[in-house]
Amino acid sequence: MKTKLFKRDPRRGSALLAAMIVIVILTFAAAGILSYSLTTYRNSVRQAMLDQGKEIADSEMEFMYYTWKGMLLHKDSVASIQSNFNTAGLLGSGLPPQDLTFQNANNPWTVSRSLTFAYIANTTDGGATGIVPGTNSIGRNYYFTAQTSATVSAPLLGTVTYNSGRHFVYSSTSLFQYAVFYQGNLEMAAGGNMTISGPVSTNASAFLGAQDNGGNPFTLALTDSVYFFQDYNGAADALSGETDYLLAGSSTLVDPVYNPNPQAAPPSDQAAQRALQVSKLAAQSSFIGGVDVQADVNNPAYASAYSNLQGVVDPNEVYRAVIAPPPTDSSGNLYNEDQTVAGSRMYNNAGILITISQVAPGAPNAGTSGNVVIHVGISPEATNPANPANLSLYDNVPQFASIVHPSGAATDVIQGVRQSFVDPREALNGTSGVNLTTVDIGNLNIALHGAMTGTVATNYNGVVYVYDNTDNSVNGPANSLNGIRLQDATTTPAFNDQNNNPYGFTIVSNNGVYVQGDYNTTPITITGGQSVNNPAAVMGDAITALSQGWSVTNNASLQPMTGTTAGLREATASTAFAGNTAYNPPANPATTNGMQINAAILTGNTPTNVAALTGSGGAQNLVRMIEDWYYNPDGPMDPLNPGSHVGLTLTLNGSLGQLFTSKYFTGAYPGSGTGHGVYIQPKSRVLDYDLNFKNRTPAGSPSTTAFTRGNFFFW
Repeated sequence: MKTKLFKRDPRRGSALLAAMIVIVILTFAAAGILSYSLTTYRNSVRQAMLDQGKEIADSEMEFMYYTWKGMLLHKDSVASIQSNFNTAGLLGSGLPPQDLTFQNANNPWTVSRSLTFAYIANTTDGGATGIVPGTNSIGRNYYFTAQTSATVSAPLLGTVTYNSGRHFVYSSTSLFQYAVFYQGNLEMAAGGNMTISGPVSTNASAFLGAQDNGGNPFTLALTDSVYFFQDYNGAADALSGETDYLLAGSSTLVDPVYNPNPQAAPPSDQAAQRALQVSKLAAQSSFIGGVDVQADVNNPAYASAYSNLQGVVDPNEVYRAVIAPPPTDSSGNLYNEDQTVAGSRMYNNAGILITISQVAPGAPNAGTSGNVVIHVGISPEATNPANPANLSLYDNVPQFASIVHPSGAATDVIQGVRQSFVDPREALNGTSGVNLTTVDIGNLNIALHGAMTGTVATNYNGVVYVYDNTDNSVNGPANSLNGIRLQDATTTPAFNDQNNNPYGFTIVSNNGVYVQGDYNTTPITITGGQSVNNPAAVMGDAITALSQGWSVTNNASLQPMTGTTAGLREATASTAFAGNTAYNPPANPATTNGMQINAAILTGNTPTNVAALTGSGGAQNLVRMIEDWYYNPDGPMDPLNPGSHVGLTLTLNGSLGQLFTSKYFTGAYPGSGTGHGVYIQPKSRVLDYDLNFKNRTPAGSPSTTAFTRGNFFFW
């Protein structure tokens, strides 16, 4: 038998090799695909975790922002806020815990946050004066850098971290950015030639013009921008609005003169100039920044805090909080209120508190001077913001209080306590009288300099709050009001901070305030040698200008106007001019003969009641008068009008604002003239804006606030 040998097919070996190569390739491909898939999966998981980290970090950023904003609205100092945020960990000192809904039990995130205040050297407060972001206003800007970090450790991925940051800017703009600003309707019916130098703004409607004066019209000149929210002179369109009174049935007024340069002739095309100067606000200005007034009055928890004298919840109580003490019950316990509103109260922020109280005879605190108690102290809120002010809590200041209490000495700060006189405007509206306490600002200045040690030096901040809190229905003359008179105030207290910047001087009262004679007319010298007005402010329920010669004695009853002869209620020029027959007046004597107040003024008005046909008196009467200012038989002769004496002028150099309706001094404006027995207007009134308020505002000035968040950055 013949054996057949096996013959190898060369094609089979090639096929096997090819198959092996394919298998190897497929194996590497599969490994690559698996590796790619794993990498993609890890990247996908990592990205998902980064997205979660971003959500956590961004949420923490929002939490930081609103916490930071709330602290500032409560007037915590910008420098102290930084210490309230921890640089690591889930909690910041004094802050509530982070929202734990972002925590995972298997992979817990660690969250850290930090807030750094960029303190600017050689400044009082670490801020910088400049344009407020997103506006044309000049304010004080404070710069913060906020950073958050979310970190988690995960199997296969290691540590996953997401870092983000944003720049926060807190801007504070003083209310005193305007020559005139009104929360309500702004009415101006100038009864003499009048120029307003500076911007004007109202959160309602503006009715601006001058009186016709029997066919010989006066002039109201507006040199700067005018902003309104609702109507301008009776129309929504500033270009077509005709000048008119708000009060129905009143005659029309003479159009204002729009003239950015009052030293030159006004532009001939007044319509075009009006278009340049007058504009409608897209939204109301926030004169009490950070407060939702309507939300507060709708909140049942705040009903007791924001009720008026009739027990009705009233938005006016929120606006008026700036001058009012903290609301309490009959036992002195604080009512619950919006902490931002509490932070705006000048009472809570005052460096010095002076409180006058008349108590019943034989009461434990009854004094020797008509049962009147005077207490001098430091605001507990200013000393310790965590402990809100209570009317019964004071830090005594004996080295200061001993000088304030009246002893009959010429050096006393209090020169008279609850001396009764008749305010004719209030008397015509049924008030029996005003209990007047007199504060000698010159002596206060001396007392402050003598007490600038220890506790006073630490806490004095340029703000003095003084008021009479006597309940007259119990311990005082029935149906009477309480008032504070400021006299001897040509030189106001002027102290500098550690960087040699002036505090200024602000005096505030819950009562009516009477300013007698020239106020704050002695300039101060600032760094660089420049001479400027001491940044000053006066705030009260109502503010009345009293001439230098006014006295309590001569106003014990309602005295009539005297016409052209000197009498009990004849206004006199300030000391520098009174009785100076050799006076050599400048080219315009009217601007130097009378009385001048160099201060920002914040007060209330009695609004126009159309139904009752009573007017507010207009912005020209926001600073009230109760004398005959027109005639000045004892004054110098007017070289411009031979045989005639120079008429008195009331000059307001600063800023004039209405933020609320007067709560106590509610007498309706009765008009000007001899018949009603209230006052006769000056021959001239001047209202100039103090441009220095753009850079130096009075101590504790109420402000509007703005909060800006920059874009995210990564670190």
